Formats: sequence, structure tokens, C-alpha cells
Amino acid sequence: MTCPLVFTPERIFRETEGVHFSDIQVPGQNGLDLVHHKSTAISPPDTSEGDKQFYFHHHQTDNNRVIHGTRLFELLNYSWMIPHWYVYLTPEVGALQIPPKTFHRSVSCKSGSILLNHAVRDDLFDENTDFRVARPFMEKVPAPGYYNITEAEVYLFLLNGGL
Repeated sequence: MTCPLVFTPERIFRETEGVHFSDIQVPGQNGLDLVHHKSTAISPPDTSEGDKQFYFHHHQTDNNRVIHGTRLFELLNYSWMIPHWYVYLTPEVGALQIPPKTFHRSVSCKSGSILLNHAVRDDLFDENTDFRVARPFMEKVPAPGYYNITEAEVYLFLLNGGL
């Protein structure tokens, strides 16, 4: 199964006893967001009827890197061979690159999580219009792919906030 996802590893530039220094910049980054989730937070939150919502950017590539805790991402991009993915991010995985026009949402673990988003924004990016929340049509989407997690573990994570 071909995974369309790209991960940017950290570059370790110094180690001392008990201390780890990393260069975590991604090429072309021109925005940096620190995102702190409390216990089992969902971003964006479900509707009041319980329907899933997703973020969707036209002019921003997200490069999400968990630096504390864990987070489960759900991605949907109809142009991928496998359009639906679950990705389990830990601090060791690296930065998950989410290209423009990809529906995405995330759920934090029970203890909460902290994430850095190294955003790459093109010249048409507008903060007032590019952070869209949408509910994609998912009725005929094929079975999802899984990265760093299994189908059973996705269920456990969503039920218990952890593996």
C-alpha cells in the first residue's frame, strides 16, 4: 500500500547528558503555530449533532510535529490512491506534511498533547479565509490506510484516549 504522506525528520545538532537539541524547521516554512490540546480534545470539534468536521486549507501546507503526548490524525484527500488515512503521531515520528486541499482533523491523547505546525503559506494565503471547517462527503470513501497505528488501535485510541 503506497502512503502519500510525507514526514520531515528532525535534525539533531547537539546532544549533551540529558539534553537533546534539534533543528525542527521545515523547508519553506513561513508560519509557526504552537497548538496545545487538553485531554482527548478534537480539532475541529464535532458538530452538536455529532458529525465529524475537518479543516481544509487552499493556500497552506501544514507540517505537524507532536512534541508532547500523542495525536491521532484523520486525513481525506480524494486525489490520493488511498484517499482516507489515520496517522498516529508521536514525538519520534517527525512532522506530518498535510498538503493544501486535504481534509484533516486530530484527536489528542488522554493526557493532552502539544504540537508545532510549521506552516508553509503561499502568496494567496489569507488568515481570514484559509482556515475553513468543512464536512466532506464520506459515504463512498474506500477503507482507510493506517500509518503507525492499526485499525483496532484507532478504535482503542478513540474510545480510551490512548493505546
